Amino acid sequence: MSERPPVERRTGRTRPDDDADGPPAGATAPGPPRSAALPDHRPDPPDLPDRPTELADDQADDETDDLVGMDQRTLARWSWALGAHPRVMIQHLPFDGLFVVACLTLALPFSHVSGTVGVWLAVLLVVLQVLLARFVAWDRQPDWTQDVLPVLQIVAVASLRAATGGTQSMYTSLVFLPVITLAARPGVRGVVIGALGVAATITVPALIDSELTLTSAVTWRAAFVALVAAVVGVAVHRTTDRLRARTAATNALRASEARLLAQVQADAAELARVAELRRTSRDQLVSVIDSATEQAIIATDAAGMVEVFNRGAERLLEYSAAQVVGRASLVDFHRPGELEQRWEELFGATALDDDPRLPLEALVGPALAGRSESRDWTYVRHDGSEVTVRLAVTRRLDVDGATIGYVVVASDVTAEREAARLKDQFLSLVSHELRTPLTSVLGYLELLTDGTDDLSDEQREYLTVIERNARRQLKLVGDLLLTAQVDAGTFAVAPQRIDAADVARASVTAALPAAEAAGVTLLCESVPSPVDADPLRLAQAVDNLVSNAVKFTPHGGSVRVVVGPDRRADEGAVRISVVDTGIGIPPDELDRLATRFFRATTATRRAIPGIGLGLSIAKAVVDAHGGELQITSTVGEGTAFTIALPPPA
Repeated sequence: MSERPPVERRTGRTRPDDDADGPPAGATAPGPPRSAALPDHRPDPPDLPDRPTELADDQADDETDDLVGMDQRTLARWSWALGAHPRVMIQHLPFDGLFVVACLTLALPFSHVSGTVGVWLAVLLVVLQVLLARFVAWDRQPDWTQDVLPVLQIVAVASLRAATGGTQSMYTSLVFLPVITLAARPGVRGVVIGALGVAATITVPALIDSELTLTSAVTWRAAFVALVAAVVGVAVHRTTDRLRARTAATNALRASEARLLAQVQADAAELARVAELRRTSRDQLVSVIDSATEQAIIATDAAGMVEVFNRGAERLLEYSAAQVVGRASLVDFHRPGELEQRWEELFGATALDDDPRLPLEALVGPALAGRSESRDWTYVRHDGSEVTVRLAVTRRLDVDGATIGYVVVASDVTAEREAARLKDQFLSLVSHELRTPLTSVLGYLELLTDGTDDLSDEQREYLTVIERNARRQLKLVGDLLLTAQVDAGTFAVAPQRIDAADVARASVTAALPAAEAAGVTLLCESVPSPVDADPLRLAQAVDNLVSNAVKFTPHGGSVRVVVGPDRRADEGAVRISVVDTGIGIPPDELDRLATRFFRATTATRRAIPGIGLGLSIAKAVVDAHGGELQITSTVGEGTAFTIALPPPA
């Protein structure tokens, strides 16, 4: 018979539709994020059957499990006698027990023993079979070797039958037990051996015993009994094959169930861990948001309704979180009309007063388009006062990439903007007030140097120093006035057809004395490059770039000015490049170079003079021409400034 695998004790029947009704045993059902990580101390409900048939199945399974449990306990108790392979011994115990009973019946008065040798031979064969079953390591032997044990039993039955009357013996039926054992083995080999063994049991004694005659009746009896044994063997073989297949399927299902259970338990543990991490992360995030008091952080849903309102927002807008969370929209804090104006700027259409979505779209439009934008807005506080804020809007996404809300970070820049306004006003005022006297100073200096009075060399040197500094101050005043015009939106250029190469050569010629004094090689490589530009303003931009390159290039370095067609743009576009081998600019400062009064750290550390207006003016001039100022730099190797101008109209 096939060996039955150990069966674990179960507390209830597992149905195929259990997964549809709820999570497997030992798994944690998914729930809300806040509570998913919390332990559930409630006892699990019992797995009750839904129908009477299931109740009967459960009882049958429990009875089977009880029997299996008893079988396991019996095997454990008698393991010393059954050996290392108790299943083999158990398979042959029915025959061995009946054989002992048969031997005991030989002592009864009605028993007929014609030869004691045959009896003792049968006993020896059965003893040999028991010893082989007990001590042979069958797991190390080929599968067919276990057929030896029932064959020995068949031979023992044949010997006992011959010694107890032959055809009159009542022990012939014992042969069917080893036949069944052989038929239960895998393959048809056992069925064939069993049928032949039955035939031999009946015919062989007549062949070897001279007192018996092999008649046709004996032959037909042997054939018929062999046929019956074959039919029984086939039936047993088919039944055991089905049982063996069902056992294999059951084992596979149990193994799969064990794997699935382990996976479910692992998934449940991972789910609990992730839920705990998310809860911890959310608590930390809420703590960080609440601790930010200098920035207002407001989180909303997709419709703009406020969901998070931190302490910084309470401090800035003078509302409490309880007043706005779930009650106010993000657009409620903005000055009326500001969002509509912004919507018209973004989408180029007139906003409709009756469409409530337009104000929110004007605010979050760049974020929805995937662009990061930080700009000034006007917030209205609870008391009606206004405050200027620098606002950054970020879109919140779910796992599928859909928008579920927005996060707004606002910083109060009212004081900064007021200070900038006052500074610009002061610079404009000072520039106007200084320009007239400086012009007068330069005029009188020209009269002194060109006058009829004789001046000594020392006096002329003094006048030269005064003129140089006055012109420097006049240039600074001009730069300040130009930046004021840019801020006011009044800066304009007067384009005309010129050759950019002439402008570049003039700038190089003007910078040659300073380059020679600094020990810097200044070169100009140019080809005729017609362009529509304001010659005065373009020269001002190129002069600033060249003078900066000379100023920031150490002794022994070089500066190249290259003018020619821009092959990366449309035909007729022009590029003016100023490339130096100077100290370079850190990459994180390149974006701020064109900011007024900004100076790179490489310049401030070396105490190189300047106020930080040259590049901002150059960029303003280039932007006014519809061009682009490009900057590339490597610290310690040099910098390249390129003016890219569009082709002539």
